[in-house]
Amino acid sequence: MQVTVIVLVAVFGVALAGDKNGDQNPKVWDALKKLRGKDALTTEQIQDLYPNAVAGKDFPNNLAIPQPRTIDCAAVKPGFHVDASDPSKCQVFDRCDINGNLTSYICPALTLFNQITLICDYFYNVDCAQSAQFADYSNGRLYAGEKSIFLDDRK
Repeated sequence: MQVTVIVLVAVFGVALAGDKNGDQNPKVWDALKKLRGKDALTTEQIQDLYPNAVAGKDFPNNLAIPQPRTIDCAAVKPGFHVDASDPSKCQVFDRCDINGNLTSYICPALTLFNQITLICDYFYNVDCAQSAQFADYSNGRLYAGEKSIFLDDRK
């Protein structure tokens, strides 16, 4: 429950920031729908999906971060980057900092990295094949330097 509230607050923050933080295209709700690859599931559909979900088929079930890592932090912008390759299939993501250092993370079972919200999200909310197109969607706001807009800067 607490995680859901945090996710909703983050999404609302991005959605309400509007042109003050640089107008995102597509809008956040449209981007999330595109990343999902389908309409949002109803509560009943989710309740039917969970008991029948199969690890390795419906979602990846990596127990460790696959090695070697293929991302080159010198070649990408700083931020969080999903690993859509096999065997990760979006369960693993990498963080490249402004100094070019790489840190890799793995999402818990039943979750995949959401490149828009930059969190591990339920597998049914992320179509891994759509993830790469959103690499700059939220990352551009992370390392904006003096151009960064924070909630306490809003009037």
